[in-house]
Amino acid sequence: MSYNNISAEKILLISVKPEFAEKIMNGEKTIELRKSAPKKVSKDSYILIYVTSPVKELWGICRINNIIKEDPFTFWNNYGDKTGITETQFKDYYKTNQNAFGIELKDIRNFSKYSIELKQLKKAFPNFMPPQTYSYINSDKINFSVLKLILNKIENRASIRS
Repeated sequence: MSYNNISAEKILLISVKPEFAEKIMNGEKTIELRKSAPKKVSKDSYILIYVTSPVKELWGICRINNIIKEDPFTFWNNYGDKTGITETQFKDYYKTNQNAFGIELKDIRNFSKYSIELKQLKKAFPNFMPPQTYSYINSDKINFSVLKLILNKIENRASIRS
């Protein structure tokens, strides 16, 4: 995956608990669940995966394959095995919701080994605050040179180790 065509309008930043981030990075979880769908992104938009406390690091980048909206029963029947959670956890998460939303992930690049910590993120994204669920990165609030430097460093390290 090349990062040269990343545009700020297409970057979604999601916060994920460490246990689920690990499942995304190892391919066990290919659908990220949400109670509401992100509206400013679409198929092929980029997603940065931020891992919540106690990790507090950026672990990956991927793209959106699809944004799914179904009633919870139908969602679980169609996609449950891709969510990285049990049916009980799923039902508990959506117990008061009429709709279940999922972001189907593709082109997942794991750079958890390279530890992009919160202080580095704040250089790339002035005023960076980890989102509760997700947020958008606006073009006037991003230092693309620092972000591309970080991503290219990761890409170069990954290709050396391959």
